[in-house]
Amino acid sequence: ATDSTPISKEEKDQIIMGKVEIVLNSLPMSGGDGPYSYSNNSHLQRRTASLLKETIDKLIMEKLDAKTLIYDSNTFHIADLGCATGPNTFFLVDDIIKSVETSLRSNSLKTTKPEFLVFFNDLPKNDFNTLFTSLPQDRSYFAVGVPGSFYGRVLHQSSVHIVVTVGATHWLSSVPKEVLVKDSNAWNKGKVHYSNAAEEVVKAYEEQFGRDMEKFLEARAREIVRGGLLFVGMCGIPQGMSFSNLADSIMYTSMADVLIQMQSEGLITEEQVDTFNIPIYSASPEEVTILVEKNDCFTVESMELMDPTTWLKRPMNEEDVRQWMVCIKATMGALFINHFGDHLLDDIFDRLTAKLIGLTEKVESSYREKVMLFFALKRK
Repeated sequence: ATDSTPISKEEKDQIIMGKVEIVLNSLPMSGGDGPYSYSNNSHLQRRTASLLKETIDKLIMEKLDAKTLIYDSNTFHIADLGCATGPNTFFLVDDIIKSVETSLRSNSLKTTKPEFLVFFNDLPKNDFNTLFTSLPQDRSYFAVGVPGSFYGRVLHQSSVHIVVTVGATHWLSSVPKEVLVKDSNAWNKGKVHYSNAAEEVVKAYEEQFGRDMEKFLEARAREIVRGGLLFVGMCGIPQGMSFSNLADSIMYTSMADVLIQMQSEGLITEEQVDTFNIPIYSASPEEVTILVEKNDCFTVESMELMDPTTWLKRPMNEEDVRQWMVCIKATMGALFINHFGDHLLDDIFDRLTAKLIGLTEKVESSYREKVMLFFALKRK
């Protein structure tokens, strides 16, 4: 259609659906092993994941009947969903294997040491080459790559004993379509997230998360053996708290400000700004509990909010902001490239970093404590 010819409803729907599928059709994590890759810039995620080690170890010791699960085949299967490119997934898997082995030894089992098979899952466009070339040479398991969205089945039925996913399930399967429709009450003009947005936008994100988590739990219920465990770590928020109280809210608001500034300079268009939304949702424990109970295939063994920044014992400074933004760029960079082009990525994040450095005190005073949701489920 030309500028003078309005596009049809069908054409408009195709455009919207193309933007809705942004997560499935673009890779959130930057591949390779270069200076700006996820594999070299995921240390903050590693620190966060390490907080779960003791909790997961305790749950395996107390809730997993490893003897029964491996009785027939003496093989133990683990899956990491949303594994990215490493190295964090390798630390996570090694910790789980050690916990399972400790559990077996503590029960005085005189059995042959089980063989471990690990399924590494992520979206099809994940850089599996980097993942597998960086596999530890001295690993104690066999490795398999499994491409596909974990909002559907990725493994065959009753095939895995422990499933773990950290830093992945807050990514929605798609942008809520309502936020991209101009005549919708949820039209999210001039914003990149539901933070500080209209109530209808928040509801659209919430409902998308609900649909996604229902599919996630349905798929895992088919894949995990009875008595198996599911561990999930993701962005969280206390029930009833507004997202605007969180440090990430300042980041998302600053992103929108940067994009609007670049629009005023003619670097990007108004439409590009208004149709860019980051498909991330922070859920409360109560929201997830309701979905688990609705699924009715799991028992809740643990459900808690944790502090992901316990390692940061001092006030946040300029260097902390720079490290934060390097990790965000490695994590979200492909979303910006997909929407605005790779020629603007560095400019966007340079401006965002500078803006947040100027807001260090505001970030420091924001709520940053119980913003990681961890839950453990046991297959009935």
